[in-house]
Amino acid sequence: MNIEEYWGLKEKPFLNTPDTKYLFESENFMEAQGRILYNLEEVKGGITMIVGEIGCGKTLLVHNLLEKLEPERYDTVSLINPRLSPSQLLNSVASGFGMAEVPRYRNKILAALHKLLLEKNENNITPVLLIDEAQAISSKLLEEIRLLLNFEDAKKKLLQIVLFGQPELKKRIKELEQLNQRINVRYHLRGLNVEETQDYVLHRLKIAQARKPIFSRDAVPMIFQCSRGIPRLINTIATNALYAGSMMKKETIDGELVEEVHREMGS
Repeated sequence: MNIEEYWGLKEKPFLNTPDTKYLFESENFMEAQGRILYNLEEVKGGITMIVGEIGCGKTLLVHNLLEKLEPERYDTVSLINPRLSPSQLLNSVASGFGMAEVPRYRNKILAALHKLLLEKNENNITPVLLIDEAQAISSKLLEEIRLLLNFEDAKKKLLQIVLFGQPELKKRIKELEQLNQRINVRYHLRGLNVEETQDYVLHRLKIAQARKPIFSRDAVPMIFQCSRGIPRLINTIATNALYAGSMMKKETIDGELVEEVHREMGS
C-alpha cells in the first residue's frame, strides 16, 4: 500500500513542485503578486524586484504570473537559469518575444529588439521579462538588463522586467546605483505564520481530497516550528511524516512524530 492509499488521498499533497493547483493565497504571497501586477498594469515603470528566502514560493509566483497574465495583453519571457552572457541574454529575449531571425551582432540585435518592442506596445501588448534566481546574475548581465530599460516611449518603458531572487540580490543591486534607481517596486516574500501554516496544510490536503484528519492538534505547530513557515520545508517535513506514519501504522501524525522526522532529516 502506498502513502496515498494508506492516508486516503487521491495524490501526493506536499510535492515541492510549482503546481499552481496547490497555490495557497497567503497575505504575503498575494501582496507580492499585487505589487507586481500594479507595476505592470498601472505604473509600467521598469523593474520590479521580489526577494525571499529559499523555498518561500518565488518560483511558484513566477508560474502563477505566467498563468495570470492574459496573452491578449501581455507577451512573457521567463528565464529560470540566468547564468547567461550578455549576448546570450539578448538572444534569449529576442527569440523569446518572437523574433524569427536574431541578427548576429549586438547593435543589430538591439535595433531589431527595439523595433519589435515598439510594435508590441503599439498593439497594446506589454512585453514582460521574468527572471528567476536573479541573485546568480553576473554584474555584466545586470548592466545589460539596465540598458534594456533604455527602450521607452514618452509614457512608459517598452519592456517590463521582474526579478525574483534570494535576499543577497538586494545587496547586488545596491552596489549598482544606476540600476538600483531603476527599481520601481520592491517586496520581500516571507514565510508563513503559524495560523497560515495550519491553513496551508489543510488547503493542500483538501486539494488532494483527504477523506479524514491526518495531522493531530499539536502536529502543525511543530511543523511550523521546524520549518519556520517556509513552504518548501513544510512540504518536505509533511511528506516525510506521511511516509513515517504509514510505516508505523499510525492513525494520525502527532507533534512527536513530526519532531522525530525533522531530527532525522538533519535540518
